[in-house]
Amino acid sequence: MKQNWPERGCTRDTLQRRAWRQIRSVSLTLLSLAISCPSAHAIGPYSADRYSVLDQGTGLEWQKSDDATPRNWQDALAYCENLSLDSKTDWRLPNIRELKSIVDVSRYYPAIDPALSCQLSSYWSATTVADYPAANGWIVFFANGDDNWDVKSRGYFVRCVRAGI
Repeated sequence: MKQNWPERGCTRDTLQRRAWRQIRSVSLTLLSLAISCPSAHAIGPYSADRYSVLDQGTGLEWQKSDDATPRNWQDALAYCENLSLDSKTDWRLPNIRELKSIVDVSRYYPAIDPALSCQLSSYWSATTVADYPAANGWIVFFANGDDNWDVKSRGYFVRCVRAGI
């Protein structure tokens, strides 16, 4: 069957204009999302004390150095809850968004501000994986700043956080 072109007033120019309008609309939507979404990387600036570092952008106070002991996820939670630094005892394991906030993508090996010492390895977050909350948790690999998830029984490093301001 032969198709009649144009059908219902749709010329090639009309179809091209509609396609460009849709492309422009999608592009503007993606651009506005990119601008409106808060950055998940290296907020800073940082001010360092003897045992902690204050992120002045987020108000979070970070443990300056980990103790170089890999822990499973449950032990990581307990470690932070029992940590006492500079007479402060309200430390906790950071969620994935907080942990990603100290990643500095302009640096690598490690991808973190030098104010925070860091292993070239992964660190636990308190965030569990939605599909498998009992078995998996989110981690950040500070060699390059990537995030991933793994089984909670695996040993990773821990950096504790508290509300500093």
